Amino acid sequence: MQTRTLTKFSFKNGTRKSVKSVVNRFFRLHWGIWIRTIAGRHKKLWKKSNRRKIKLQQHVFCNRHNSKMLDIMVTKFWRKPKYYIDDPYSFYHTRNEYSLTRRKPWRPENCDYE
Repeated sequence: MQTRTLTKFSFKNGTRKSVKSVVNRFFRLHWGIWIRTIAGRHKKLWKKSNRRKIKLQQHVFCNRHNSKMLDIMVTKFWRKPKYYIDDPYSFYHTRNEYSLTRRKPWRPENCDYE
């Protein structure tokens, strides 16, 4: 039985290899979560309602267990933050709703107010 949790190694030098389907199907944000598109977004669109078609174009987060598993399945190169020109996901790379990951606003040094 085939499992996708398999970690691959090269025969020549024994280094770990990335699973190509993970790199093609998922995208890792800078704070460690992986996102993906909903399955079936290009299939049988004539059957689906307009509301369903719009929902299929959205991205969804993977849960914590899946994110850890995907981190194991790729090499360190894919776990590092990637900086692209005109990145459509640039707004989602930071988590501002949590106090631990929020960036503090810039204030001048001679600021007297709190």
